[in-house]
Amino acid sequence: MDRCQSNVDSAAQRAASCCTRAIGFLFSRFVLQHLALTAIGCLVLSSVATDLFAAKQSLQRPNKASTSDAARREAIQAVPLKRIHQKYRRSVQKVLIDSSLFRRMPTQMVDCDPQMFTFLMKNPEMLVEMWQHMGISRVTLKRTGTNTFSLADGAGTTGKLIIVEQKCDGQAQNRIVMYSEGAYEGKPFKRPVRAQCVLLLRSGSMKETNGRDYVACRLDSFVRIERQSVELFAKALHPWVGKTADANFADTISFISNLSQAAEQRPASIERLVNSLPRVTQQRQQKFVRIAYECAEKYDHESAPRVARKAQ
Repeated sequence: MDRCQSNVDSAAQRAASCCTRAIGFLFSRFVLQHLALTAIGCLVLSSVATDLFAAKQSLQRPNKASTSDAARREAIQAVPLKRIHQKYRRSVQKVLIDSSLFRRMPTQMVDCDPQMFTFLMKNPEMLVEMWQHMGISRVTLKRTGTNTFSLADGAGTTGKLIIVEQKCDGQAQNRIVMYSEGAYEGKPFKRPVRAQCVLLLRSGSMKETNGRDYVACRLDSFVRIERQSVELFAKALHPWVGKTADANFADTISFISNLSQAAEQRPASIERLVNSLPRVTQQRQQKFVRIAYECAEKYDHESAPRVARKAQ
């Protein structure tokens, strides 16, 4: 297997492993609901808005995860409640106002085709299907409607994920708001542990001097846990859990970057992989394959090597 394919497989294994651990721990032992959804949504599913790129220098500043009140307020203000359908608006607002945990994960910046990035953000089930096809994840994410999904980890965690608002374009200037609710049934709890989560994914892209496209993305997560005893436990362990969430998010974005690289160099291999995903609609398969071949035509394979890094 060539180096390109090896990089994709390695990133996929790390991301799927983190996602599986997250979803299993989630709802169950509290907060990893938003971790799992981080990988799925960002996958997922499911975007640091254009303002991140208003000045290139802003991406050179030290960037760390944040749980500060200032970051929380900015994230809440960035959620366009008026654009969210009234069916979900109150639920989203409740989580934003009464969240048990908030975390802004470190901004990730990777060399990636913007069009491919946007497509995968809007179609997170395709990433999950790839992981299943590779035999490295039991997590399922099934599309049940235009913007709705059901999810399960095979170990007691079930839930639904809804893209309640999105504004995306082919240059990855994206904003995606996701709402999820679900429950964990199993040890050590006698009763189901229920939670709700709101994810705000924002991204932007820019072209570097080497001619390569770079995408930067940020994820804000709000988690509301219904049982007070579990909520207190979650808050106590949040520093540790947060690091897992950060790594989970970074691995997912890295996987997408490596997938973009594979499309540049071996689009036919990507086509075979995508066409082997039975639960992905033919229309989505065809669109992704078209993007893969466009990547191969767009980028010069002799150009500067790809780079994946956190925004500094």
